[in-house]
Amino acid sequence: SHQHRQARANTILLTVGDCKVLSNPPLGSSGQLRRPTEGCVHFQVKMAFWMVSLALLALSQADVVLKINTTLIDDGDWVQLKYSGVPVESRADCFIGVYSPANVSVSAISPIPYPATAPWTETAAIKYQFCSADASFKATGNGTYAFSLLDMREDVALYLFYGGIDKPEVQAKSDVISFKSPNTPRHGVLALTGDPTEMRVTWNSKYPDDSPHVKYTVDGKEYIATATSYSYSADDLCGYPGKSQGWRDPGYFHTAIMKGLTPGESSVTYTYGNDMYGYSDPKTFKASQAVNPHAEVRLLTTADVGATEADHCHYHWEEPDATLTYQHITELSPADVTLHIGDISYATGYSAKWDLFMHQATATGSITPIMTAQGNHEQDSPAGGEGTFYGSNDSGGECGRPTESRFPMPTKSHDQYSGWYSFNIGSVHVIMLSTELECGPGSAQYDFLKTDLASVNRSETPWIILGGHRPMYYVNADGSYVDKHFQAFEPLIVQYKVDLALWGHVHNVLVTCPVINGTCVTTKQADGYDGPVHAVIGNGGQSLTALPKSAPSWSKYMIAEYGYSTVTAYNATTLEMKLFSDETNKLEYSFTLERAFPRTA
Repeated sequence: SHQHRQARANTILLTVGDCKVLSNPPLGSSGQLRRPTEGCVHFQVKMAFWMVSLALLALSQADVVLKINTTLIDDGDWVQLKYSGVPVESRADCFIGVYSPANVSVSAISPIPYPATAPWTETAAIKYQFCSADASFKATGNGTYAFSLLDMREDVALYLFYGGIDKPEVQAKSDVISFKSPNTPRHGVLALTGDPTEMRVTWNSKYPDDSPHVKYTVDGKEYIATATSYSYSADDLCGYPGKSQGWRDPGYFHTAIMKGLTPGESSVTYTYGNDMYGYSDPKTFKASQAVNPHAEVRLLTTADVGATEADHCHYHWEEPDATLTYQHITELSPADVTLHIGDISYATGYSAKWDLFMHQATATGSITPIMTAQGNHEQDSPAGGEGTFYGSNDSGGECGRPTESRFPMPTKSHDQYSGWYSFNIGSVHVIMLSTELECGPGSAQYDFLKTDLASVNRSETPWIILGGHRPMYYVNADGSYVDKHFQAFEPLIVQYKVDLALWGHVHNVLVTCPVINGTCVTTKQADGYDGPVHAVIGNGGQSLTALPKSAPSWSKYMIAEYGYSTVTAYNATTLEMKLFSDETNKLEYSFTLERAFPRTA
C-alpha cells in the first residue's frame, strides 16, 4: 500500500563517515530541526531527502509493470504495450510517452513559452497517450495500447507517468525497442532545379555515409550521380524549443542531381544510398517538361498541412486530417509538380515531427517533385540578424534550417534563407515568394519579383502563377482583409498580368474574383486578361479558421473545410483550378481562366 511504502521510505538512513542523518530527523523541543551531529556538513541533509526520493520512485515503479510484445521492429510497425498496477489515486492523470533515443532524460521541467507544448519533460516526447485510452483502465488500473513506431534512426522506449502532462512523474520504463535497419536511407524527395534536363533528389540517413550517390537509369543506360552531404546541429537553430526540449539529432542529408534527361520524355528509375548501408527501393518519374506554350501541365497544390499519427496518439500541434491531404495528392501522382506553399510540417522546433511529415510525404515526393515556400512556422524568428519581418517565434527556433535541409530549392541567390525563386514547366511560369521576409519596394525580394516578371516570355510560358505563404486577400471570423504589406507589390502583378496567386497561412479556402485594389474587375482586355485571381488554400490539415458572417464583395467562394486542390493548364488558352474535400474526396468548387494566345503586352 501507499502507507506501507511511505513507512519503509521513512526508515532510510544515510551514513557518511561518523555522521548519521535520518531522512526525517527529529525535531527539537521548540519544533525546530536539530542541527546535524558535529563534523557533518549541511549537504548531507539534502542528500538524505534525495535518497528518499529515489527510494520512493523505485518502490512505486515496482508496482507498475510495462510489457511489450516485441523489441525488434521495422519502420512503421506496431508495438502492443500492456500496462498494469496503476493505483486508483493516480489513474486520472496517468499517461504513456514515446521517447527516442531510449535513454534520454524524461525529468520534469518548467513549462516553456509558445510554441512549445506539454508533456513538460526535459526531452520532448515524440507522442503520448493517456492510460485511460483503454476503456477498462479506470476500473482496473490495467490497459493495452498499440503504438505505431517510425524508424527515426535511434531506439525507442515507452515511459509511464503520473501527474499529467503538466507535472509528469516517471514511474516505469518499457524494454528498449530497436529497429532492424536504422541506417537505411529514407525520405527521398524530388525537386526541380530550373533545368528540365535535370532532377534533384534529397534524402536522409543516420550517418554521413561513404560516397552517397544516386543510381539511375535513363532509356536503358545506367548513370551515377554523387551526392553532397550535410547536417545541422542545435547550435544552428535560433531559439526554443528547437535547440532545447524539442531538439533531436536529424541525422544527415544527401542531395544529388540526375542529369542528361530528355525533357518531358525520359522515364527515369532511380535508387539512392551507398554500398555500406544499402539503397532505397527503386522509384520512377518522368522528366520535367521543357518550355512549351501548348503543353498541358498538372500541379498539385496545398498549404498548412502538418502530419498525422497513425495510432491516434497525441503529439505537438495535432493535425488529424493532414494524412488525408497527402494521401489524396499521392493518388493523383505522378503530376508535373506539387506546390506546398508554407507551413509544411508544423514541427516548430520539435524535430521528430519532421520525420513524421517526411514519412507521410515521401510517397508523393519520390515520384512528383515537391516545391516549397517557407511559412511563418518554418522561418519566423525574433533572433538578431536572422529576424524575419514579423519577428515572432512561430518557427519554434528553427529559422528555416530544417526546411532548407530537406527541401533545397533553386533560389537564384543560392541562399536558401532568402527563399524566393521561379521556374518554368511547360506552359507555366511559377514564382515562389518568401512572405516572411521583406517584400516591399526597395527590398531585394521586390527587385527579384520585378525583374523576374519582366523577363517572362509569354509566347513561351503564357501562364504565370505566383505563390507565397501569407495572403494578400483573406477572411476570418472577424471579417475580410487586404494586407497592405503585400498590396505594395500588387501593381507589379497587375502590370505583368499574373493569372493566379496561391496563398496559405489562413486555414480556410477563399477564391476571389479577378481583383485589383479590393475591387472586382469586370472588363477584359483584348487577350482576355482582367486581373489576378487569388486563392487561399490553407486548409491542408492544421485547425480550420472560421469564416465571416458575410462575404466580401471580392469573394467568389469560401469554405472552412479540410481539402486539397489542383491547377491544370490545359494549353495556352485554358487553365482550371479545382478544390476538393479531404473527407469525401469530391470536387467542391472549380473555376476556369480563358485567355487569347499569343498574349498582348
